[in-house]
Amino acid sequence: MITKAKFCHHCGENVSESNDSFCKPCGASLMTLETGIQCHMCQEIIQDTDLYCNHCGHFTSFDA
Repeated sequence: MITKAKFCHHCGENVSESNDSFCKPCGASLMTLETGIQCHMCQEIIQDTDLYCNHCGHFTSFDA
């Protein structure tokens, strides 16, 4: 299953108002799989390679 991100998982840009498939500032894909690990801040599913949570914008690199 694939969902639309609220925040870019690569640069943290707020993309909730965007209908684009890619982040304009960095070019990362905004479509994400619904399998992975839980964000330590909001408990939503993110990928283990994400720098930012695409649901709440939490900087996940501090959690490693």
